[in-house]
Amino acid sequence: MNKGLNFRIECGECGRTFLSPDRKKNICPRCAEKVAEREEWRKKKKAREALEKKREEPKKQAVSKASPPAPKPPVFLTDEIKERIFNEFEPYRHQEALPWREIHRAIAKNMKIAKSLVGEALKDERKKLDIPKETRQEIIRRYHEYVVRIERPSKGRRKTIAGDLGITYRAVVVTLRNWKKEQLPVKDLNREQRFRIEKSYFQALEARRPLADLAQEMARATGGSPLQIFRFLDLIHDGIERLKKVPDATFEERKVVLSAYAEYLAADSPPEPFLHNLIAAQTGVTPQTVHKTLLQYRLDRLREAVF
Repeated sequence: MNKGLNFRIECGECGRTFLSPDRKKNICPRCAEKVAEREEWRKKKKAREALEKKREEPKKQAVSKASPPAPKPPVFLTDEIKERIFNEFEPYRHQEALPWREIHRAIAKNMKIAKSLVGEALKDERKKLDIPKETRQEIIRRYHEYVVRIERPSKGRRKTIAGDLGITYRAVVVTLRNWKKEQLPVKDLNREQRFRIEKSYFQALEARRPLADLAQEMARATGGSPLQIFRFLDLIHDGIERLKKVPDATFEERKVVLSAYAEYLAADSPPEPFLHNLIAAQTGVTPQTVHKTLLQYRLDRLREAVF
């Protein structure tokens, strides 16, 4: 692995794009803690179940044939059982990818009750995800507009949509995840195509050309879709909030970085080294600071543009 090389990766948990030197890593820093807590909870639960099973074995051996049968599991959903089910469900609340049937099975097994009781207790939680088709379409429409405008609300796109529509964040995440599966992924664009799009993007900004026209033209050239082009442009403007700890470039460093970037965009084809490593090697600035400088430059140019 080259020193300072970062890959753009789509988080398998929340769907956001992040940078990592390890291309096999599929969880972003935002979700890493949540995933770690989930795995730790599962390990503790598994260990607890194993310990309980070990404790029960001697008891089973000591029970005589004349012992009364074990009490049957409850068949009615009482308030007490419902409260216990909610307590068991709490760790699953933010696990977007886990199917409901698995949640029901796990809770029923742990509480030694029928899955139907779990399903009955959690039916209101499921209804929060079973949103109407019109609501799903509105989620997608709003998110699509954010991508096309390369706009990011301060609270984040998904949380903003959830708050505006009065639905759960989880419902928005699941809806967009399913929608993205139907779209052409950005990773299908090769380096040459990405270079052409980025180069044409700055030419469009300079000429005050509508980005919708650019997306149509690039889609025809790449054999993709306009949305795929917009998602790539959106990608190269994403992540400034994750670079707060990266030192800002000095005035002189920014000057040489942007000069090297201008030379990069003026070339006929992308150079062999990756952009951040190439400019870092040319200027002596770290790849992370190069990335932050270029990202801020793109955002500044976008704010100045009038479409």
